[in-house]
Amino acid sequence: FFCPKFPAARCCQLAARRQLAAPPRMKQHLLLLVASLPSAHGALLSSRRPLPSSCRAAAARALLGFGEGSSPPQTVDEARQKFFAAYGKPYVAPDAQGFVNELLGSSQMAIVSPSFRYNAVFALGTEALCETFLAQRPEAERVAITDAIITALGMSPQQLKSDAAALRETAKAAGTEEALLGSKPMLEIKAYPKVPPLKYSYAFGAGMLTLMPLVEVKPSDDAIDRWVGALEIDPAKGKMLKRDFAFFESSQDKLAEMRQMMAEMQASAKRKEAAKLKEQAEAAAAEAAAEAAAEEAASEGASEGAKEPAA
Repeated sequence: FFCPKFPAARCCQLAARRQLAAPPRMKQHLLLLVASLPSAHGALLSSRRPLPSSCRAAAARALLGFGEGSSPPQTVDEARQKFFAAYGKPYVAPDAQGFVNELLGSSQMAIVSPSFRYNAVFALGTEALCETFLAQRPEAERVAITDAIITALGMSPQQLKSDAAALRETAKAAGTEEALLGSKPMLEIKAYPKVPPLKYSYAFGAGMLTLMPLVEVKPSDDAIDRWVGALEIDPAKGKMLKRDFAFFESSQDKLAEMRQMMAEMQASAKRKEAAKLKEQAEAAAAEAAAEAAAEEAASEGASEGAKEPAA
């Protein structure tokens, strides 16, 4: 019954009709034939045409966390170009540039991998990293940089922040480590294919470390081993997470030291400015007093000169 006059989907419909009344062995042959047709997927249950490639691509982008009409940057340089286009300025503050480069580079190399899976942990980690390492910038600038980073990666800032907030709420509602690891978002990660293993990223690791304190777990190598085991993540990724944990801790310590140093420098500058203003005020007061004394002396002299002719 398969001939050039009928499109593949039509042949599938005919196959479906024939297999209903066919003997068991013939049914098996018909099903094998239908399964081999290029448009056979779903044709036995529906006569609708397959989705256009553009719709399938949009669905794939949505599953991977990419915004509508967006796609992941294929190179780190492309990610940087998209960042500055979204940010609207040709540069960022020097104390933020290194962080922007690091997060764009590590995330871009992760999301172009076939084994990358967007999830709420990645979203939470991206948000947490931006909150931590951009904390010294004014709020409006911090938000603008964060949104530009997310946009440059081909994702929606609104969706990513919504996913991160939802995961925070899930962790708070869970209350315990066991309950959180058994929640839907974490079980989805556990269900990922093991071959190839989940593509690890710095943002994903930061998300895991951010979740731990929300259920009263202190981040440590032992805690990482427990979570990696519970979620059935490749042990090699667990080693990467431990490495990033050590880096994250040292970076936070250095960041705290830098903030302390900047605070002391600002306090010193304010003290110097206050001392300078005080000196200026004292000088102005002395000058005003001298002018007042001179005016008073001149007035007294004029008054005495006016009295002498009358005598």
